[in-house]
Amino acid sequence: MARIAFVGAALTCAALAGPASGAEEPSRHISTPWIIAPSGALPGERALAGGDFVLKQRLLPMGLAELAGPVTMGSNRFEAGTQFFKAKSDGASIYCRPYVPDKVLVGCLLDSDSDGDFDEWFDVVSQTKGLPSVAQKYTKKRKPVSGAAYRQVPVTSMTDEYFVAIERRNYFNIYSRESFMIVFGREGTTDRLTAPVSFKSAEMPKQLTILGAVFTAVAERDGKMVVTVQRDMPMQPFAVVKTTSYGFY
Repeated sequence: MARIAFVGAALTCAALAGPASGAEEPSRHISTPWIIAPSGALPGERALAGGDFVLKQRLLPMGLAELAGPVTMGSNRFEAGTQFFKAKSDGASIYCRPYVPDKVLVGCLLDSDSDGDFDEWFDVVSQTKGLPSVAQKYTKKRKPVSGAAYRQVPVTSMTDEYFVAIERRNYFNIYSRESFMIVFGREGTTDRLTAPVSFKSAEMPKQLTILGAVFTAVAERDGKMVVTVQRDMPMQPFAVVKTTSYGFY
C-alpha cells in the first residue's frame, strides 16, 4: 500500500541544520522542496461540490535557472531559455526538470563550483508525477556536459505551473462526515496526501486549519458545502514523501 505524507516541517529543520562542515565529505543527497506562494486575495463565501477547492495556491521552487545555450543530456536536448528549478543539496549547485511533463524521470545539471557553468548531469526519479518530488542520493557516475552556462532568474518567472490546494472530497457522504484533502501537482496530473481531515456533519459550523489556512465549513445546502475563508496558506516549505508497505498473508 502506497502512502503520501507531508514533510515540509522536517525539511525546514534540515535546512536550519546547515551544510556539512569542511572536514566532512559533502553528501550526495538531493531533495526538491517547494514553497507555497500566498494567494494575495481571499475568496468570498462559496458553495463547494465534491472535488471543488477551498483554496488553490501556486508552488514555487527555491531557485530557478535558465540555460544560456542549448544543452544535451543523453537523448534529450534543451534549448536556450529552458528553465531548471533548484534542488536542495550539500555543496554543489543543482538544478533539475522532468524530461517529459507528468513523468517521473527527472534530469539534473550540476555546477560543482557554482561559477555559472554546469559541469555534469545525472538522472533521478520523482516520487510523484504531478509535482517533481525527489529525495535520494544521486549517482557517483555522473556524465560530463560542456558549454552549459546558465543564469539565475526570479522564481516568479517560472513558466511551469505547479499548485497545492485544499479539496472538498465528499462525493458520497453516506456516513454523515465531511472530508478535505490536500491535492498537489499540475493541471491534469495531481496527487493527494493519504490522510484526509474529517469531521462529523453535525459539528458545522466548523472552523478548520490546514497547512496554516483557516476556513469555516458553515453548512451543507443542496448537496454542497458553504465555506468561508479567513486566511490563506502562508508562505512555507512544501514537500512530500511516498512510502510503500506490504502485507503478507
